[in-house]
Amino acid sequence: MKRPVLLSLLAMALAAPLAAAPLSGASPVPGAAAERAPASAQPPVAERTLSFRQLGASSPLSLRGGNGVAGVNFGSRADEVITQARLKLRYTYSPSMLAELSHVKVLLNDEVVAVLPLPKERGGVQQEAELPLDARLLADFNRLQFQLVGHYTQQCEDPAHSSLWAQISNASELTLVAQSLPLVDDLSRFPEPFFDRRDFGRLTLPFVFGERPSFGTLRAAGVLSSWFGAAAQWRGARFPAYLGGLPDRQHAVVFATNGERPAFLASYPPVGAPTVAVVSHPAQPERKLLLVLGRDDKDLKQAADALVLGQAAMTGQKVTIGRVSLDAPRQPYDAPNWVRLDRPTKFGELVTAPQELEVAGQLPDPIRVNLRVPADLFTWRSRGIPIGLKFRYTAPAKSDGSQLSVGVNGNFVQSFGLRPAGQGGEQSSLRLPLLGDGLFGAANEVLLPAFRVGSRNQLQFQYAFELQKEGNCNGTVNDNFRAAIDPDSEIDFSGYPHFATMPNLGFFANSGYPFTRYADLSDSVLVLPATPSAQDVETLLTLLGRMGESTGYPALRYRLIAPAQIGSAKDADLLVIGAAAQQPLLAGWRDRLPTVIDGAARRVADGDRFFRQTAGWHGPDTPADTAVRGQAEIRAQGRLAALLGFESPYSPGRSVVVVTGSEPAALGEALDALGDDARIARMYGSAVLIRAGQVDSQLVGPTYQVGKLPLWTWVWFYLSERPILLALMAILAVCTFAFAILRLLKAVAARRLED
Repeated sequence: MKRPVLLSLLAMALAAPLAAAPLSGASPVPGAAAERAPASAQPPVAERTLSFRQLGASSPLSLRGGNGVAGVNFGSRADEVITQARLKLRYTYSPSMLAELSHVKVLLNDEVVAVLPLPKERGGVQQEAELPLDARLLADFNRLQFQLVGHYTQQCEDPAHSSLWAQISNASELTLVAQSLPLVDDLSRFPEPFFDRRDFGRLTLPFVFGERPSFGTLRAAGVLSSWFGAAAQWRGARFPAYLGGLPDRQHAVVFATNGERPAFLASYPPVGAPTVAVVSHPAQPERKLLLVLGRDDKDLKQAADALVLGQAAMTGQKVTIGRVSLDAPRQPYDAPNWVRLDRPTKFGELVTAPQELEVAGQLPDPIRVNLRVPADLFTWRSRGIPIGLKFRYTAPAKSDGSQLSVGVNGNFVQSFGLRPAGQGGEQSSLRLPLLGDGLFGAANEVLLPAFRVGSRNQLQFQYAFELQKEGNCNGTVNDNFRAAIDPDSEIDFSGYPHFATMPNLGFFANSGYPFTRYADLSDSVLVLPATPSAQDVETLLTLLGRMGESTGYPALRYRLIAPAQIGSAKDADLLVIGAAAQQPLLAGWRDRLPTVIDGAARRVADGDRFFRQTAGWHGPDTPADTAVRGQAEIRAQGRLAALLGFESPYSPGRSVVVVTGSEPAALGEALDALGDDARIARMYGSAVLIRAGQVDSQLVGPTYQVGKLPLWTWVWFYLSERPILLALMAILAVCTFAFAILRLLKAVAARRLED
């Protein structure tokens, strides 16, 4: 339903009196009235700019043919009304099109809002145009489209002629000016306004604590941040931490017990049970605070569990939590966001709606299916992952030219000709080629190096329909092409063992492995400094949010400890957070660390640097000798962040991942890098150093293996990495066989002589 302009005018008229006093049913924080904004203050106006890349356009939008269409989608938050919208377009078009007949239509929710002329003298050169958009046309979810109406001649023309094209840069920007709307304090809207699925930008949600939060409080907060991370999905999430204070002009989540509270909650009545409430920000009533309250840490954990498990039943301004019981712990590799390993996975399970598997048009956008695979899935010597593909389409008049191309991660796999029958057979089977060891470590044997399959993958299905041509001026334009991939199509990852060579920080950066092996993190121990800083807490919450995004499940069962409790962390994977000055474990592990960062003092080693030369892949391959090997100890100024990986000193086969830096503030550099796909692609090995936005990865120190292989597979894999030993064994086998044959022939000859 579109929002009329009357809503904007009404919101502006009511905003001032509503800002001066709480809404009916609202519960401002007691004792905070003096901090309120003046009654005459207007509701805040926010301006945000989103590039088309941020809106999901990973590449420029291509408009081909005489009627090419492409676009992007964006949403409007429920707690604001958009009063202005502007579009800054960067586009290029063919210089061969006729200016008097050609143009690009700009449509917002299927209504034309602008027409871009295409003057011939500017063809082939990038142009810029700023266009106002009518805010009255905006809805909760919006579609911005561009349609090319192109002609290259006034005579008979081919609607698929190569001269008919235009391209919209994904650096184009959409600017939205939004005014906050007053909201009633009501938990029935949860997770709004703290997370709004209509907002396509990254979720940034502050978490507020007392000045010295206990580990029990932080553990409860981690459960909730992992749930918000799972809800945010592809948007990404960041959780700034505030110790004792409140953020400015932001919704926030507050964790407090009766004895451990931030100052602004000092006069809030004590609670007698786990409690969840929503109240207005004391200084900005249009912003809301989600209060997670309890008598002690156990109450906070119970309230956090209830929020992630029973939010659908919450109504009103405040709820009291009773008994909360969790299901049995999760099993390894059963994360909801990952492919099934016990049976084939249907495509319908990999998309949120069947409509995502359908397209229309002569050359539609690819159908994209995202899938996540456990990082340690061992596919060495596999012929490929089988896909049972079923597809349907509008029957072309002829079988020549129309086809379906299948790709993975932007690389071509196979194509099918589209027959006039209009169906791809009962089932078209293909195998998705894999990098043999590309999922597990530094020493890889490449089976088909055309592409990679890693922890995060995308299948692309590109339909292309050939226009019917019957001679000059007899081309038939058919804009009724429809095509679909059947949701019952399957991809089968079952039957593969789990085995990986570690350390490999690429696994951690991409999917949180090895911690996400259990979706509820029941096998993981996280270690914070004894007195964590706000940056340490933000790092904890954001990393848990990333793991929730990877698995699609909250971290209900992880353990959080201080360095002094490390003795209780046996038989678990360890995630250690903190700068060396605040994290004493790093001093005790100094000889094990691939790189040492202790403020200005640093010890670095030069290890294996290796990259696969396949397009689109920046991961480890066969190690190559560097020119210089050794270690160097230096002193330097400036921030340096690092991710370090090595085998646990307490349990063989278990992993330690350290997120550290030259100072606590440097941890933010690591979080920034982990939020950037381009930099994640350059992370691997045992040491990842992050400085000034740059990432430097290498493998330093010993490796170890996790997982198990069948005996015969393990023997062949072991020998494959030792060609000299394999050659010696082959020679020995040949000699043994020859000796046996010789003895046999001698015995036969002796028997003949005796006869």
